[in-house]
Parts: sequence; structure tokens; C-alpha cells
Amino acid sequence: MKLNHCSRPVQQRGAILVITLVFLIAISMLTVSSMQSSNIGLHMAQNEESRLAAAQGAQALADAIVSIPAATPVIGGAGFTICTVGEADCNRTDLPITDPVLATEIANGHISARVEREGQLFRPPPRSVESSIDKFSSASFEVTTTYDRSDEGLGMQQITEGILVLVPKF
Repeated sequence: MKLNHCSRPVQQRGAILVITLVFLIAISMLTVSSMQSSNIGLHMAQNEESRLAAAQGAQALADAIVSIPAATPVIGGAGFTICTVGEADCNRTDLPITDPVLATEIANGHISARVEREGQLFRPPPRSVESSIDKFSSASFEVTTTYDRSDEGLGMQQITEGILVLVPKF
């Protein structure tokens, strides 16, 4: 019995190798694209967190000022301004802040505040305030607080609120 062997070897063309490389490139591109997308999502979340922290910091200082009657003294005329240390164009820079965390942030230059007297020296309170109009007059103030840590990438926010202080008539 005689076996017939092919003397010529079968040539391989490498088609599977090319197809595999194409799939590998496609999968790599999808992976890089999804990583970039997740990085963008992470940056968006960090920016939103910084924005909220800045708004909360500014609002905390505004709330602290509103809760302290000494922060809105009924002195001076329209434009009389009391500020935190470091603010420019103020009549006084001794705005009383009793919260130690806020005081530290002010000392570090991260938050600041201005309380400015608005309008007439004294005027009757608005009708919406349920008080005897002949027993009180009112003084209005504008409180502006600023949280700024943008140089550290932690956001900036400015909040302005109005305050009406009732002053008993003597």
C-alpha cells in the first residue's frame, strides 16, 4: 500500500490575524471613548459639588449675619457699610461673627461679607409687617456674602439678601 502525501505545503494567508486586529482596535477605541465619557461625568460631578459647597458657605455666613443683631446696627445713613476684615470701601471692618468655623474661613480669606445701609434714615415699616405703624420705624440693609475658593478649584458664589430692622420709636 502506498500513501499519497502532498509534497506541497498549504499556504496560510493570515486573514484571521487581520480580522482579530480589526476587532481589537475597535474594542480599544470603545474602551478609550467610555473612559473619556466617565472622566467628563466625574468632572461635572466635582463642579456641581464645588458649586453647592460655595453656595452653602455663602448662605451660612448670610444666615449668621442675619441672626446677630449687632451685625445690622441702625447707625449711619444710606451707604454706611460694615464689612469683614479685608474688604475695601467700608466705614467699619468689625462685622461680628461668633461662629468659629466661619471666623476661620474669614481669616483665611475664603469668605467675606458686606452689610450696607439702604434707603432713608428711618421710614415706616411696610404694611406686610404686622406691627403698629405708629410704634415702629424701619431701617433696611443689604447683606452681600461671597465665598471664593476658585483659585483652588472649589468654586465661587455670591449671595445678596435684604434685611428689614424694626426700630421702636421713643
